[in-house]
Amino acid sequence: MLIDCVGFEFTPWECTKPVIAMVRGYCLAGSCELAMMCCITFAGATAKFGEPEIRFSGAPPSVVMPWIVGLKKARELLYTGEIIDADEALRIGMANRAFADEDLEAETFRYARRAAAISLEGLRTTKASINRGAEIAGIRQALDVGIDQGAMLDATLTEDRKAFNHLRDEQGLTAALRWNKSRFA
Repeated sequence: MLIDCVGFEFTPWECTKPVIAMVRGYCLAGSCELAMMCCITFAGATAKFGEPEIRFSGAPPSVVMPWIVGLKKARELLYTGEIIDADEALRIGMANRAFADEDLEAETFRYARRAAAISLEGLRTTKASINRGAEIAGIRQALDVGIDQGAMLDATLTEDRKAFNHLRDEQGLTAALRWNKSRFA
């Protein structure tokens, strides 16, 4: 199942044309990774980005974040499952631009029309060169390692997961989620 998830996440990467993500609201876990795999990411003011899986003793699907925002910032976010807003995503390079929600769609399409004016051959060649350079640097191998490590964590019944499951079974999902959230307040 994880392999299929990564294959899906690589769809924007493998598309020969540039892929633009437009994000409003929550963009967490796999959707955050998918947005980072797009060529360009535009965010609305209400956008929230993050990979909170670690708060549930889980691992991100592929750990692409270090390639996008750098090792130090990725560690900071991935070690705590912190969720950031559009301005912070823009500041650290997770988003290319941020707009008011009511302007997001118009601005995204304005950029797309501008990019579409470039020759398709030029866009394809440029994208292929950028992607190939990242692949030579080892992005695919790094994501494979992330998948392997994440699968091991996801298969482990940690103490936190046991406590969460016990609360869920005894008091319901809402109580378990409330307990988990209280640990990170």
